[in-house]
Amino acid sequence: MTRNRMFDPTSEAFRLATSPFYLIAHADYMYHRNMDAVLSAHGANKAMYRIMTVLRDHQPCRMTDLADMALIKRPTVSRIVERMGELGLVDTAQSEEDSRATDVRMSAAGRALLDTLTPLVAPLFVEATRGLSHDELQRFVATLQIIGSNLAHPRDKDSPPG
Repeated sequence: MTRNRMFDPTSEAFRLATSPFYLIAHADYMYHRNMDAVLSAHGANKAMYRIMTVLRDHQPCRMTDLADMALIKRPTVSRIVERMGELGLVDTAQSEEDSRATDVRMSAAGRALLDTLTPLVAPLFVEATRGLSHDELQRFVATLQIIGSNLAHPRDKDSPPG
Protein backbone atom coordinates (compact mmCIF):
# COMPACT_ATOMS: atom_id res chain seq x y z
CA MET A 1 0.00 0.00 0.00
CA THR A 2 2.99 2.33 0.46
CA ARG A 3 3.40 2.82 -3.28
CA ASN A 4 -0.10 4.36 -3.40
CA ARG A 5 0.34 6.77 -0.47
CA MET A 6 0.39 9.83 -2.71
CA PHE A 7 -3.01 8.76 -4.09
CA ASP A 8 -4.55 7.92 -0.70
CA PRO A 9 -6.66 10.91 0.45
CA THR A 10 -5.85 10.08 4.10
CA SER A 11 -2.12 10.45 3.46
CA GLU A 12 -0.17 13.65 4.06
CA ALA A 13 1.43 13.00 0.66
CA PHE A 14 -1.95 13.29 -1.10
CA ARG A 15 -2.40 16.25 -3.44
CA LEU A 16 -5.55 17.05 -5.38
CA ALA A 17 -3.48 17.85 -8.46
CA THR A 18 -2.38 14.20 -8.67
CA SER A 19 -5.64 12.58 -7.57
CA PRO A 20 -6.76 10.21 -10.36
CA PHE A 21 -10.44 10.82 -9.68
CA TYR A 22 -10.05 14.58 -9.57
CA LEU A 23 -8.15 14.43 -12.86
CA ILE A 24 -10.85 12.20 -14.42
CA ALA A 25 -13.56 14.61 -13.25
CA HIS A 26 -11.60 17.60 -14.54
CA ALA A 27 -11.01 16.02 -17.97
CA ASP A 28 -14.67 14.96 -18.15
CA TYR A 29 -15.82 18.47 -17.23
CA MET A 30 -13.60 20.13 -19.85
CA TYR A 31 -14.56 17.61 -22.56
CA HIS A 32 -18.28 18.02 -21.94
CA ARG A 33 -18.05 21.80 -21.63
CA ASN A 34 -16.55 21.90 -25.10
CA MET A 35 -19.06 19.32 -26.35
CA ASP A 36 -21.97 21.41 -25.06
CA ALA A 37 -20.78 24.37 -27.15
CA VAL A 38 -20.77 22.24 -30.32
CA LEU A 39 -24.08 20.49 -29.61
CA SER A 40 -26.05 23.56 -28.54
CA ALA A 41 -25.40 25.16 -31.93
CA HIS A 42 -27.53 22.31 -33.34
CA GLY A 43 -30.31 22.32 -30.75
CA ALA A 44 -28.95 19.36 -28.81
CA ASN A 45 -27.17 18.80 -25.53
CA LYS A 46 -24.77 16.17 -24.21
CA ALA A 47 -27.54 14.13 -22.53
CA MET A 48 -29.48 13.93 -25.78
CA TYR A 49 -26.32 13.02 -27.66
CA ARG A 50 -25.45 10.32 -25.15
CA ILE A 51 -28.96 8.87 -25.37
CA MET A 52 -28.73 8.80 -29.16
CA THR A 53 -25.32 7.09 -29.04
CA VAL A 54 -26.77 4.40 -26.75
CA LEU A 55 -29.75 3.95 -29.05
CA ARG A 56 -27.43 3.66 -32.06
CA ASP A 57 -26.28 0.30 -30.63
CA HIS A 58 -29.28 -0.81 -28.52
CA GLN A 59 -32.75 -0.67 -30.06
CA PRO A 60 -35.29 -0.99 -28.77
CA CYS A 61 -33.97 -0.02 -25.38
CA ARG A 62 -35.99 -0.09 -22.19
CA MET A 63 -36.05 3.25 -20.42
CA THR A 64 -34.35 1.79 -17.32
CA ASP A 65 -31.57 0.23 -19.40
CA LEU A 66 -31.19 3.46 -21.34
CA ALA A 67 -30.72 5.36 -18.09
CA ASP A 68 -28.09 2.87 -16.92
CA MET A 69 -26.14 2.89 -20.19
CA ALA A 70 -26.38 6.66 -20.64
CA LEU A 71 -25.26 7.23 -17.03
CA ILE A 72 -28.24 9.47 -16.40
CA LYS A 73 -30.81 9.12 -13.61
CA ARG A 74 -34.05 7.43 -14.66
CA PRO A 75 -36.39 10.41 -14.03
CA THR A 76 -34.06 12.68 -15.98
CA VAL A 77 -33.91 10.23 -18.89
CA SER A 78 -37.72 10.12 -18.93
CA ARG A 79 -37.89 13.91 -19.27
CA ILE A 80 -35.19 14.00 -21.94
CA VAL A 81 -36.80 11.17 -23.92
CA GLU A 82 -40.15 12.93 -23.70
CA ARG A 83 -38.57 16.11 -25.08
CA MET A 84 -36.74 14.14 -27.78
CA GLY A 85 -40.07 12.54 -28.70
CA GLU A 86 -41.62 16.00 -29.08
CA LEU A 87 -38.74 16.89 -31.40
CA GLY A 88 -39.31 13.70 -33.41
CA LEU A 89 -35.90 12.24 -32.50
CA VAL A 90 -37.19 9.11 -30.74
CA ASP A 91 -40.28 6.96 -30.60
CA THR A 92 -41.55 5.28 -27.46
CA ALA A 93 -43.89 2.34 -27.02
CA GLN A 94 -45.00 -0.02 -24.33
CA SER A 95 -42.65 -2.99 -24.19
CA GLU A 96 -44.07 -6.13 -25.74
CA GLU A 97 -42.19 -8.21 -23.15
CA ASP A 98 -43.22 -6.21 -20.08
CA SER A 99 -46.26 -3.95 -20.18
CA ARG A 100 -44.84 -1.89 -17.29
CA ALA A 101 -41.74 -0.96 -19.30
CA THR A 102 -41.28 1.60 -22.06
CA ASP A 103 -39.13 0.85 -25.10
CA VAL A 104 -37.31 3.67 -26.86
CA ARG A 105 -36.18 3.70 -30.48
CA MET A 106 -34.32 6.36 -32.38
CA SER A 107 -36.34 7.76 -35.28
CA ALA A 108 -34.94 8.49 -38.74
CA ALA A 109 -34.73 12.17 -37.72
CA GLY A 110 -32.80 11.19 -34.59
CA ARG A 111 -30.40 9.09 -36.64
CA ALA A 112 -29.92 11.96 -39.08
CA LEU A 113 -29.16 14.34 -36.21
CA LEU A 114 -26.71 11.87 -34.67
CA ASP A 115 -25.03 11.45 -38.06
CA THR A 116 -24.71 15.25 -38.27
CA LEU A 117 -23.43 15.71 -34.71
CA THR A 118 -20.92 12.87 -34.53
CA PRO A 119 -18.42 14.35 -37.02
CA LEU A 120 -18.76 17.69 -35.22
CA VAL A 121 -17.84 16.27 -31.79
CA ALA A 122 -15.19 13.87 -33.13
CA PRO A 123 -12.49 16.59 -33.24
CA LEU A 124 -12.96 17.05 -29.48
CA PHE A 125 -11.91 13.45 -28.94
CA VAL A 126 -8.93 13.91 -31.26
CA GLU A 127 -7.89 17.04 -29.36
CA ALA A 128 -8.44 15.42 -25.96
CA THR A 129 -6.25 12.43 -26.85
CA ARG A 130 -3.54 14.38 -28.69
CA GLY A 131 -0.12 13.08 -27.68
CA LEU A 132 -1.39 9.63 -26.67
CA SER A 133 -0.36 6.64 -28.71
CA HIS A 134 -2.87 3.95 -29.63
CA ASP A 135 -1.30 1.65 -27.01
CA GLU A 136 -1.47 4.34 -24.32
CA LEU A 137 -5.12 4.97 -25.11
CA GLN A 138 -5.85 1.23 -25.00
CA ARG A 139 -4.13 0.94 -21.59
CA PHE A 140 -6.06 3.99 -20.34
CA VAL A 141 -9.39 2.47 -21.44
CA ALA A 142 -8.45 -0.88 -19.86
CA THR A 143 -7.51 0.89 -16.62
CA LEU A 144 -10.81 2.77 -16.53
CA GLN A 145 -12.68 -0.49 -17.17
CA ILE A 146 -10.91 -2.12 -14.21
CA ILE A 147 -11.66 0.85 -11.95
CA GLY A 148 -15.29 0.90 -13.08
CA SER A 149 -15.64 -2.82 -12.45
CA ASN A 150 -14.02 -2.49 -9.02
CA LEU A 151 -16.48 0.25 -8.08
CA ALA A 152 -19.47 -1.62 -9.51
CA HIS A 153 -18.55 -4.76 -7.58
CA PRO A 154 -16.77 -3.67 -4.41
CA ARG A 155 -15.29 -6.50 -2.42
CA ASP A 156 -16.03 -6.89 1.24
CA LYS A 157 -13.82 -4.52 3.22
CA ASP A 158 -12.79 -7.43 5.48
CA SER A 159 -11.69 -9.70 2.64
CA PRO A 160 -8.03 -9.73 1.66
CA PRO A 161 -6.94 -7.96 -1.53
CA GLY A 162 -6.33 -10.03 -4.58
